[in-house]
Amino acid sequence: MIKIKLSPSEWLKIAVLFVVFVGGSIASYVVLQPKRVLPIYNPSDLNPAVVDDDLERKGRGHRIGDFELVDQWGNPADSSLLQGKIYVADFFFTTCPTICIDMGKTFQQVQEVFKDDPRVHLVSHTVMPEIDTVEVMRAYSERVSAIKGKWHLLTGEKEELYRMARREYFAVMEPGTSFDEHDFIHTENVILVDEKKRIRGFYDGTNEAERIIEDIKALLEPR
Repeated sequence: MIKIKLSPSEWLKIAVLFVVFVGGSIASYVVLQPKRVLPIYNPSDLNPAVVDDDLERKGRGHRIGDFELVDQWGNPADSSLLQGKIYVADFFFTTCPTICIDMGKTFQQVQEVFKDDPRVHLVSHTVMPEIDTVEVMRAYSERVSAIKGKWHLLTGEKEELYRMARREYFAVMEPGTSFDEHDFIHTENVILVDEKKRIRGFYDGTNEAERIIEDIKALLEPR
């Protein structure tokens, strides 16, 4: 057996080369891994029960359209509020004793992760504007620790809110024998929207906080 004697400096060089090789291999692996791409949802991709009849065959180009509402501070809130932002949206009402509580917890988790990232916002629309006035929404936002300018709680005209739920976000089922008025509009659906106003995900807002967070991170990755 041949014994090779190396000086300390030579061993150091070998160690450095080994570290560089391993580091380069890991970096190459990471760089070459395909980035996770979220789907882009259009009306034709969805259950027809959540899509108005005249939109069912629309297979491309859907964007969240313009709106005019009011936030929990009494400030006008229109589509410019979310221009170029990634955000999650839901529909709720402040006196809901059931799923809204869990949905609020989900939004709190998402807010905590992205509280320092101005690219990510949260939007909660009331479905009972006759009860959820600006003052009520402000009190609710304080209870859930909504950060001003980050988590927007919106109220306004009922017709506008329902139009958005049905025709923009596809967040609710159409009226049927198993749904009363509140069941029709008020579901656990959470919608992820990218900076181009395209829908990129649908979630159960009562128990999918981690999936929402991971999908937001995927949208934030350089593309």
